[in-house]
Amino acid sequence: MSAVLFEQQGPIAWITLNRPDAKNTMNAEVFVRLAEYWDEVRSNDEIRVAVLTASGNEDFCCGGDLGGVIPLWTGAREPANEIEEKLLADPMIMDKVMLKGEPLYKPVIAAINGRALGGGCEILQATDIRLAADTAIFGLPEPKSGIVPGAGSMVRLARQLPYAHAMKLLLTAEPIDAQTAQQIGLISEVVPAAELLARAQALAEIVAGNAPLAMQAIKKTVIDSHTLPWSEAFTLEMEQAGAVMMSKDAREGPKAFKEKRKPEFTGQ
Repeated sequence: MSAVLFEQQGPIAWITLNRPDAKNTMNAEVFVRLAEYWDEVRSNDEIRVAVLTASGNEDFCCGGDLGGVIPLWTGAREPANEIEEKLLADPMIMDKVMLKGEPLYKPVIAAINGRALGGGCEILQATDIRLAADTAIFGLPEPKSGIVPGAGSMVRLARQLPYAHAMKLLLTAEPIDAQTAQQIGLISEVVPAAELLARAQALAEIVAGNAPLAMQAIKKTVIDSHTLPWSEAFTLEMEQAGAVMMSKDAREGPKAFKEKRKPEFTGQ
């Protein structure tokens, strides 16, 4: 069984971390497959939204499988198979997995079914709408081991949360529960664990039903304007809005409203 499952259901792509017996930690196969599947979401025009979740009832992802990947990266051992060779052949694979290098402008929903620690907490920061089971736990424990959360959190977290909340998570390295994570803005919603995937499906269908060019323009503007001066940010916003207004979808929406029917967006 693959360490990461990929399933396309119409316009929705489901990406599932699938190492529940190993706390869904990221080994070589997880890194390689996630990089491949993000590329598939990015390049496949049929996919309008992705959902990232995990197998099991306890862990979303408890970080990297350090015993497996660190010896590879340090040269302490040679790759044992094709997957490990692919891992070593791509020095930028961490950036690809964490969506740090090339942004993914299609919406991504996280359905966090359990503990999201270390790299698991970092990868959810690359997602847009974040749903968590009421049993989920979040944390960045790296400083307790003498290292840092260097897969995006030292940059992303203080831009996504109020400074004091971000720094408390980063500097104490103490975990927080789902309710606290929602209160500080790390996640969007808390739902009963049994309802998590159904809620993710419902939200994915809502997002997939919206005009895809509009969804991507919104996300691109939010991401790319985040650190720009106001004037440059508004210029980018106008460029994106103008491009969307010239699309066939922008004509289809008002036409469908006038005809009292559901719009048929094509992404053109």
